[in-house]
Amino acid sequence: MKDGAKRRHGPKGGQGFALGLARGGRAVAAGLALAAMLVVSGPAGAVSRLTFSGVVDSLSAGYAIPGVAVGDAVSGSLLFDPTVVDGQPLNWMGYYPGAITGFSATLGSQHYTQYTAQAPNSEIDVINDEFVLGLYRDTLLFRVAVVEAATPDLPRFFQLTFGNSTATPSASLTGDDVPASWAAGSFALQRGFITVLPPGASQGNNFVLNAVEVAPVPEPRMSLLMLAGLSLLWLGARLSERRHAPAR
Repeated sequence: MKDGAKRRHGPKGGQGFALGLARGGRAVAAGLALAAMLVVSGPAGAVSRLTFSGVVDSLSAGYAIPGVAVGDAVSGSLLFDPTVVDGQPLNWMGYYPGAITGFSATLGSQHYTQYTAQAPNSEIDVINDEFVLGLYRDTLLFRVAVVEAATPDLPRFFQLTFGNSTATPSASLTGDDVPASWAAGSFALQRGFITVLPPGASQGNNFVLNAVEVAPVPEPRMSLLMLAGLSLLWLGARLSERRHAPAR
């Protein structure tokens, strides 16, 4: 370069690195502040998702819905809140009205969603260690008022039943609390039905469940914490690259 020529360049190496660290430090501080605010804000609520699939295996005359036949596939999902307050005082039986939301299911060619024109439109019932005929029975019922897309003003009744009958008390349920999740195989009985009759019916288009998954839904707060953590890890990696990069 000839004498007198002007050099065009940014901050010197040390100054650029210091500037990068300062900017990185501010980003780290902002991420930590966000994480702190999210932690202090506390949980946003515990909700679990139940997904299921099965097949219709029998029909009960007078109770079954037309158009859903034996052999038709069944699939769907729902959200439920295991923290809803118990609606009755017995310590071995729980009644949780309005605990189910976001219901959606398909039976054959018919699609059903939750009926919202009444409240409550759902309930969860828990019966723990009921002693009948020499057996201890644990029963967990998910009951929902539903409507089919073609007849939105004609409510039906949908139920999922999970249960065990054992010679000794089962550990599948704890007291009369609604479990937030349970492992596959926790209940020997996994069935359901949909019927034209209101709650109280126990048969209709009956189906057996061959796949059930239950797990808590990650809270938005936790998702943001994970995002903040990943951002900090990325920033740390970038700063490390700059720290070990050869001087230009």
